[in-house]
Amino acid sequence: MELLLLKSSVCLLALLLFYKIALEPLSIHKFKRVYLLVAVAVAAIIPFITFVKYVDPTFDNSSFIFDTSATIPLDTNFKIVEETNYLSIILWSIYALGVGLFFIRFCANLFKIVSKIRKHTKVKSSSFINVLMEQLEIPHTFFNYIFLNKNKFENNQIPPEVLLHEQTHAKQKHSLDIIFIELLQVVFWFNPLVYWLKKEVKLNHEFLADQHVINQGVNTKTYQTILLQFSSNQQELALANAINYSSIKKRFTLMKTQTPKRTKWTRSVLLLPLLALLLYSFSSTKEVEKELTPAMLFQDEKELNTSSNNLTKQIEDDLEKIGQLKINYLNQDTKLLVNGIACNGCTLNLSKKGIAELILSTTNQEDITNFKLKIPGIKTIFNEGNMPNNETRQYVLKTKKGDIIQLFDIKTKSNKLKPVVIKVVDKNDENYSESPKVKKGEESSIPPPPPPPPANPNATPEEKAKQEKVVSEYYKNNKVVNGKVLRNPPPPPPPANPNATPEEKAKQEKVVSDYYKNNKVVNGKVLRNPPPPPPPASTSEHIAEMAKKNTTFFHNGNPITAEEAKQVIKNNKQVNISSHTNNGVSTVLLSNKPIETINGKQVKSNSNDCLSFNNTINFKQSNTTLKINCIENYPNNELKIFNRWGKMIYSKKGYNNSWNGKVDQEFTDNEDGSVTQGTYYYVLKTGTKEEPTAGPLYIIN
Repeated sequence: MELLLLKSSVCLLALLLFYKIALEPLSIHKFKRVYLLVAVAVAAIIPFITFVKYVDPTFDNSSFIFDTSATIPLDTNFKIVEETNYLSIILWSIYALGVGLFFIRFCANLFKIVSKIRKHTKVKSSSFINVLMEQLEIPHTFFNYIFLNKNKFENNQIPPEVLLHEQTHAKQKHSLDIIFIELLQVVFWFNPLVYWLKKEVKLNHEFLADQHVINQGVNTKTYQTILLQFSSNQQELALANAINYSSIKKRFTLMKTQTPKRTKWTRSVLLLPLLALLLYSFSSTKEVEKELTPAMLFQDEKELNTSSNNLTKQIEDDLEKIGQLKINYLNQDTKLLVNGIACNGCTLNLSKKGIAELILSTTNQEDITNFKLKIPGIKTIFNEGNMPNNETRQYVLKTKKGDIIQLFDIKTKSNKLKPVVIKVVDKNDENYSESPKVKKGEESSIPPPPPPPPANPNATPEEKAKQEKVVSEYYKNNKVVNGKVLRNPPPPPPPANPNATPEEKAKQEKVVSDYYKNNKVVNGKVLRNPPPPPPPASTSEHIAEMAKKNTTFFHNGNPITAEEAKQVIKNNKQVNISSHTNNGVSTVLLSNKPIETINGKQVKSNSNDCLSFNNTINFKQSNTTLKINCIENYPNNELKIFNRWGKMIYSKKGYNNSWNGKVDQEFTDNEDGSVTQGTYYYVLKTGTKEEPTAGPLYIIN
């Protein structure tokens, strides 16, 4: 608080000095009125302006070192003694007393003026009210009330120039400025700059009134003589504007001053560097660490862990001695797995689809209860469980390459895990963070979850029931759904107890059976998902490969050369192809109609049934769509296309050769929504009693 007051006072001092030196001698009195009032606001605001500077976070390793050289007895009582700051109490008391006295003074002056208005005769003149008083020497003004000597007013001894001067005070509402300064003086009664400001504001009011009178055509010398007659050194009312002798000399000087426009602009512009200097000198700068989640590396991490463990062990031993603590130690630490990738405060590179289908788990099978996710430009999203919710997925699919997504507040029931930074990249990026894959004959590097504890042969029926529930929940939580292992495959169940009862053996056999069933175990090894098939060769590549084998080519039943076959493929992307090899002789049939073969020879199909389409589509070519011949003959048709995992990526009833290869964003890694190159499966129902047509569909993109 003291520093802010000091900064504000220095700013106000600088602005008043600039006014006194550069602005007061000029005849720009309206600008000076605004300047003096705004200077108060500027001086009060500048110390509160804070500029934010973003800096890289730094970590002090020394703050993590434990001092284990000294121990604290458990029965030690700590007492914190706070000293009373009497100086602060005394200073605040003095300030409150000053505020009270000055407020009483302000109210007393206001009461005096209101009393004079009520007690004396009032004469309304236009929009002004003249208050006539018996013993009044100097005319003065308060809002629209002009206080005048009664005898002089009734005998017309008050010059019209004086009346015009006082009416100018009333018309320009100078009393508002005075009341504002008086209230400011009540709060900051201890600051001498407020008194200086008050003096300058009142003097500028006189400059304004004088300028208005001179502008009405009044002779300057005559007006100056009248001012001398009506000026006085007696103390004026604090809240009123009155003619005062002490300011006459400055007023006379400014009446004769004519300031050129160039001078006005030059000195006004000098105010800008002054404001910039004050802003730079008396504003504050706040350093904020960038919103990063770097992995914290400790040079003395081993020493830190040792010190921490020693201190923890010492406290545990002390507590165990008095019977207040029983500790069961876990054999494994809790670490985060992101899509199967061990990530202890790491940075990953994933595609939008990979982030949308994110699965969080832990190395010791402790469930993730909730986490928060932050996307640039989007509010932080809270997610229940270990997967992003629908709202999060929608925002993730709208992100761009290079965006940084943060996962933090990742919690289990008993732990809070380190945050993770994910950069959005393309699936084919060389730095893409691939989930771990286990080949046949290799061991997985992913730490397996701990198995359920073995059953106690001497357990009571209640304890056995609890153990059975633990085993049941354990295997329930490690299900395999749709051929995907949602969690790391659990270790095999423990061997059966040879001394178990028939009922216990039956339960153990069921557990073993469920394990081998759910985890697809063959010869004691857990099978993984088979890798997807390689993308098919293009049609032109297939023709070129067959030409090397001295293949015979036919087009619509007529023999052609390999080069002619290539030209047919080039000119007609929808041509049907059939390849066969009988007794070492290869044959390739090309036809514009569906091909039916018997022993490698083409059989003419029913001329009335022309429903067919090319099962290889190249969407790299512009304006390409999946065209089905004669589809218009089957208005009730329905086309469905599935990916290699059995998920339907496209369907339409009444298909009309309109699919351009676009799918929902969740089924592709391409930003434009085009289908990913690969092998797909189609099912075409004609809407008749005939069986639906189905088969593979090869897409090039």
